[in-house]
Amino acid sequence: ILFKIASNEDVSVATKKEIFYTKLINNQFSKYQSFQEIVESAVTLHPEESLFHLILGDIYTKKKKYEEAIEEYRLSLYSNIIKDDYVYNKLIQIFWEKENMDSIIKVTKEAIDRFPFSPEFYYYKGLALYRTTQYQECLESLTKGKSFVFDNNLLISDFYSLMGDAYHKIENHLESDESYEQSLKHNPENALVLNNYSYYLSQRDEKLLHAKTMIIKCIELSSDMPNASYIDTYAWVLYKLGEYNLAKEKIEQAIDLQKNSSVIWEHYGDIVHKLGLKNEAIIYWEKALQIDSKNSNLIEKINNRSNDD
Repeated sequence: ILFKIASNEDVSVATKKEIFYTKLINNQFSKYQSFQEIVESAVTLHPEESLFHLILGDIYTKKKKYEEAIEEYRLSLYSNIIKDDYVYNKLIQIFWEKENMDSIIKVTKEAIDRFPFSPEFYYYKGLALYRTTQYQECLESLTKGKSFVFDNNLLISDFYSLMGDAYHKIENHLESDESYEQSLKHNPENALVLNNYSYYLSQRDEKLLHAKTMIIKCIELSSDMPNASYIDTYAWVLYKLGEYNLAKEKIEQAIDLQKNSSVIWEHYGDIVHKLGLKNEAIIYWEKALQIDSKNSNLIEKINNRSNDD
């Protein structure tokens, strides 16, 4: 029936749009095996109708036909039925799936021009800028965008989290730490921040007890799905605190979960080296070097293996 309606020139466009829009908002597409062909028929007859292009874009996206979906979403913009911020979000999702950061930056700029008070576009822009190592531009986007976040603690926490990461990359540790503190203020259970903040403090040998408290909480929050990186951070904080035996126990748990991390194997070597197990340390450093063959720090450790602390 839907195919007959879509391909029938005697049925008004308004009627077709109402029928398809109802199917769209009620997510009833899956009931029709040939729904793609039905919508394509409607697009052929009415190429100027944005709603049909939008529906076809959704269909192509579900089938991972991303290039076709992008084209249809573009053609669906400036519809008076569906808000264009929805379309921009769909485009961003596709470009993220394709790992096309440059396209995300371009789309978010366009979206911000049209929806300047929508914070999510500033966040996505900041995330893409971060992924392309444009840290200052990332911070500018996030700083502006967070001023438009209201009554959404999780989102503002994510803004500050990414700001903390960007400040860390440019070695502005004061602003990085403050951003992480603000992130945790709005969402004390942000596991990613608890881990990153803890690890960066341990790298700088600062506030180690605070770092230990945070990473313990992080691991408790993720106990249902243990994370090797989080456990590695805990082991490294313990190492920096001189708790070598417990650090060894924890780093072995991390190794059990992830055996292809150069960082974890290197930490394993450092920990057992402190326990006087020099030969074992060399074995673990060499395992790390096999994964990261250009790590000059590892090469130096191995070359100087005869020198104990």
